[in-house]
Parts: sequence; structure tokens; C-alpha cells
Amino acid sequence: MAKMIPSTGPRAHTASSREGYIYHALSLLPDDFYVVHSFDSVSTHGGSYVEREADFVVFHPELGILCVEAKAGAARCQDGVWYYGSGEMMSREGPYRQVSGAKYRIMKCFDERGLGALVDRCKFMHAVWFVSLTREEFSGFSLPPDASRDITLFLDDLRNPEPAIRRIFSIDMYGRETRLSHIEAKDVVQRVLCPEFSIVPTTRMHYDLADVVFARLLDSQTRVLDFIRDQRFAVINGAAGTGKTLVAMERARRVAREGKVLFLCYNALLKDDIAKRLSDQQNIDVRTIAGFACSMCRTAEPDYYALAERLMAHLEDGGFPYDHVIVDEGQDFGVASIEDASILDILLELVSAKNGTFYLFYDRRQFVQGSEMPRFINDADCKLTLYVNCRNTEGIARCSMRSIGETKDAEVLEGARTSGPPQLFASEDRMAQASYVDEQLREFRKRGLDNVVILTCKTEASSALRAYVKDGRWRSSGIRFSTCRKFKGLEADAVILVDVDESVWEPPTRTYDPEPGMVFYTGASRAKHELRIVCDMEERGCLATLALLGVDGKRKPVSRLAKQLGAVNVSK
Repeated sequence: MAKMIPSTGPRAHTASSREGYIYHALSLLPDDFYVVHSFDSVSTHGGSYVEREADFVVFHPELGILCVEAKAGAARCQDGVWYYGSGEMMSREGPYRQVSGAKYRIMKCFDERGLGALVDRCKFMHAVWFVSLTREEFSGFSLPPDASRDITLFLDDLRNPEPAIRRIFSIDMYGRETRLSHIEAKDVVQRVLCPEFSIVPTTRMHYDLADVVFARLLDSQTRVLDFIRDQRFAVINGAAGTGKTLVAMERARRVAREGKVLFLCYNALLKDDIAKRLSDQQNIDVRTIAGFACSMCRTAEPDYYALAERLMAHLEDGGFPYDHVIVDEGQDFGVASIEDASILDILLELVSAKNGTFYLFYDRRQFVQGSEMPRFINDADCKLTLYVNCRNTEGIARCSMRSIGETKDAEVLEGARTSGPPQLFASEDRMAQASYVDEQLREFRKRGLDNVVILTCKTEASSALRAYVKDGRWRSSGIRFSTCRKFKGLEADAVILVDVDESVWEPPTRTYDPEPGMVFYTGASRAKHELRIVCDMEERGCLATLALLGVDGKRKPVSRLAKQLGAVNVSK
């Protein structure tokens, strides 16, 4: 069954128009068709109000858009003028010109909704449906120049309209064909044919408003995209939340039109998320660096020296399958085995030989995987920086930056200052910690937040709350439980950060230990709207933490630590 708009039945219409019959007939189309009944579009032209209506609009993501004008009862055409059976002259010079005008009005709607680029990649057709006439009865009519039997439907088509609809779509229209991606087709439905909105405030209304702000491609991000269009090689730095992954994916979409793209990252969860968001795109392979090594060398475990040899062989034989390489979270590629094998340098050389491009996105503050920053980043000639936080509310951005000693508040978007400050709960009682987590999960549910994650600053096995976790989920709630490291590069509406203690800010003692506060910064910055901090310590531990942060907190150390992080102490 086709997706009918409205889904509850035809809109109000006169019974004599027989539009209800057409509505139910078109509902028989397969479920990849969209049908809009009574599509109204309004515009002003030369200061005048202009209204156009298409009785029906049929959209198919692979076929295009068909506007249909319904005509019931008797009709005739004389001297190029159309008349109803009553003798009354039809408006707008007859049904064919009328529906053709509606078609062009819809094309204009694409421009007005920011989808003008899709007009040349979507086939637009129009047709007239004479509900009261059979095909045979119509065959004896002499038609004016603007009319054609090829774009006409009849009473016969009410039982099964699909063959006639597909026949009309198959008519050549100046060689134009419909070539829309899944996302573009979705935009046509949601932004042109059936824009959805609600004027009833919901429990998460202010979160939704912030999401609208977050979803914008910022001027700074657009400038970076425009700049690197003419750069074959660039590294782009930005703090958490500045839109690095958003820009990386948009760049991947653009260069995929020119050749095959290899999109690399370090974390498996981030890889899965990016692959899902780019699933409608062809020519883009999303891999973790470990997965890429295994697939190239056909090994169960990554061997970066073997990968380097394999890639070097492609320099000789020209068999490297990718024209462009994009690396996200590039600071993680400082792992010694990747560095020693010079993987990034070889990849750059490979795409350079093919006149391709190489872009690496990184955050110098999220250095939690490698032993040192990849020399590839330090040696880059073209370096750009994204400054504006477009993911976190002001309070969350401030908290995450202060955790690593950044005293200057992050620059956030106007309109992203919703929600209260992060909350800090400190206790060494594990049951009290778990109860606080449960309480916050219930509160988030009331507020309409369902994209929630609990992140530990430790590992799953060493978490103080591991007894409350089963199969990566919190108790019976089904809420994800993961680590800050694994969740790096991803985001959630709300984050509950657990296992926060003084060790998070202690200087590293081993090669791969992160710098003080880095794990906290990484986890906290995953939160878009709400952040809760569960400290596995009380006054003594908070006092030790403040000392590591270089802050005097002898009086009320829990509240002092909360203030230092830009949070509110809610400990009982």
C-alpha cells in the first residue's frame, strides 16, 4: 500500500469530484510510492497572492513526481477552450495547463526549501484523470495541443492505476531521469510534499529547539569545506563538539562523486555510526584502521607492518582501489605500531599518485589512545581549526573544557544555552550511586530524552558499578553502558559519567595512559543536552582531585570540585 498523505483518508472535497475514488485507487500503489491529496502551494508574485493546487501528487524516489488533476462528469473542448458538462468554462485554460502550472509551482517549492539542486535530478510529469470516462470513450475526442492521451488516466485505471502511472513516468522528458539518494528523497517528502511540525509544546521542546541549532552547518564549517575543496591534503583540528565528524562526512559525500573514498577511524562504535549515516552514499567505504589492515592483509588480527608492505606494493602496481582518504579522530593513530609502519604517510602517497585527496580530522585534547600525537599531524603544511562548539549546551561545553584546565569558556551557538548546568553526585556508597543513576534515568524519560548512555572513566570490568550492568546494559532499563574510550566520537542526548575519581587527573605512569582529565573530557563532551557526573569519592577524594587540579579546596571540597567543573553539587 502506498504511503498516503493524509493517512487518515482523503481531505475534504466535493462528492461530485470523485477525488475519494482516486485517493483509494492510488492507495493500491506499492509501498515505495508517496501520494499527497490536495497539495496546496501559496506564493506572492509582484505583490499579488497566488495559490496553486494539485489534486494529487504522486512521488516515487526512483521515478520522480507526477501531478494529477482530477476531472469528473462530462467535459468538452471547443476552439481550444475547455468546458464542464454544464457549459461553464473551466478555469486556468483547462485541466492540462492547470495541472502543468501546479507542476511548475512544485518545482519552485524545491528552490524555496533549499532543494533547488535536486530539480535537475528529479523527473516532473503531469497528467489528467477523467474519472467518468473510459479509455474507449475518450479515444474519439479531438484534443487541443496542450493535451495528450499519453498523459491521461481514465475510469478503467481506478481498479489498478500502477501500469498507467508507470507508463506516464516512462515518457521521455528531455532526457531527464530521476537520480535521488535515499536522504534526498527523504528531504523531498519532509521538506516539500509533507513538511511536519507541531504547535503543541512537548516535554522536550527546548531540546528539540537546540537540536535545530545544532543541525546547522556553521559558517566556520562551511568555510572549511569551501577551503579544502582546493586543497589536496589538509589536517583539521577542533575541540569536541565543533563538528569535525560532520564536516568529514560532508567532505566524503562531495569527493565520492569524483572517485572511491576510504573513510578511516579508530573506534568500532564510531565506525558503525558513520557507516549508518553514510549508508545512502555509494563509493564510500567506512573502516576502522584495524579492520582495514585485516581486510587488506586477510588476517584475523591487524598487522600494520604487513599493511605497509601491501600498500607499498600498490604504489608499484597502481592497484590501490581508493582515490580519496578521510581520517576521523586522527589523534588516535599515534599508536606506536601504526606510527612505525608509516601508514598515514603511505596512504597520502597513494592518493597523491592518483591525483586524489587526503583529509585528517583530529582533536589534540582527546589524546586517549596513542602514545604521542602522530608525526603526520605535526608535519602537515595545511592546518585548519574549527572553534565553535555545535553539539554541547553551554554548561556541558564549559564543564568538559574545565576538566582539562581550559579556563576560557567554549564558544557555543546562540540558541544552544538550554538546560541547566551539569550535576555532580559524590559518594563512595555504590548502592547510593546506582540509585542516583536510576533516578536520573527516570527523569530523562519524563523529559522525552531516550538517547541516553552511561559511560565509565574506567573499563567495564573495573567499574565500581559493574554489578549493575549485564551484557552492556544498565540493569533492566536497556540503557547502554560503555567506556569513554569506546564511545569517543559519538554523541547522546544525555550522558551519565560514572567512576569519576582522583585517578582521572593523575599524571600518566604508562605509555598509553591518557593525560590528566582527558578521559573525563572525552566522556563529558559526548553529551548534547544533559550531563550527570557520578564521583566514586567523597571529601577526601575530592580534596585530592582539587590538589591535582591546582585548586585550594580545604573547605567543602565536594562543592568546590563541582564549582571548578562548572557543575552543581547534588550530593546528599
